[in-house]
Amino acid sequence: MLILLGPSASGKTESAKIMLNRYPISRVVTCTTRPKRVNEIEGFDYQFVTEEEFDRLVETKYFAETAIYNGFHYGTPLHQLRDDKLIILEPRGLASFAKLRVCTIVAIYLQTNESVRFERMRYRGDTKEEAESRLASDRERFDLTHIAHVDMVIDTTNMSASDIADMIYGNYKFLLGKKQNPFEQMQLFPEEEGF
Repeated sequence: MLILLGPSASGKTESAKIMLNRYPISRVVTCTTRPKRVNEIEGFDYQFVTEEEFDRLVETKYFAETAIYNGFHYGTPLHQLRDDKLIILEPRGLASFAKLRVCTIVAIYLQTNESVRFERMRYRGDTKEEAESRLASDRERFDLTHIAHVDMVIDTTNMSASDIADMIYGNYKFLLGKKQNPFEQMQLFPEEEGF
C-alpha cells in the first residue's frame, strides 16, 4: 500500500489523481464528516457521513485508524487495506498503519517550500487567512523530525504534478519490491561462460 503524507498543498492530491489514471493503483476511499466540496464525488473522493454515523462506525471497529484534521473526523475502513492501494494520511495515521501489519506499506513524504504551498492554496480557492492558518498548523503537525516510518522524502517545490506522480509511483514499486523480498539474492559476480 502506498501512503502519501505531507503538509497542505504539497502535491499529494493532484499527484494521486494522476497516478490513478496512469498506473495500476486504486485509491482507498475514506470516510469523513467534512462537508463535500463542489468538485468531489460521493464514494470516489470520500464517503461523507454525519458525526453520528462516524461515531457508530468507530464503535463497530470499522476503521483501521481515525484522525481529526481541521476539525473534521476521518477514518480508513479496514477492508480497504491491501497492496496496490493508495491513501493520503497524516503522521498519526501513518503510525497506526505501521502497527497494523495488514499489508506491506511504503510511505512517501512530500515536502514543499512554504511560499509555494501558500500560492497553491490561494490558487485552489483558500482565503489568505485559511492558508496562513494551515501553514502554521502544518509546521508542527508535519515536522519531519518527529515522523517515523517514512521510506522516502520527495521535494516537490519545483516539480509538476505529472512529474511528482511518476517519481512517487516509480519509487513506490521499487521500495515495495525491496520490502516484499528483503532477502532477494544479489548477484555479486556475473556468470561468465566456461564457469
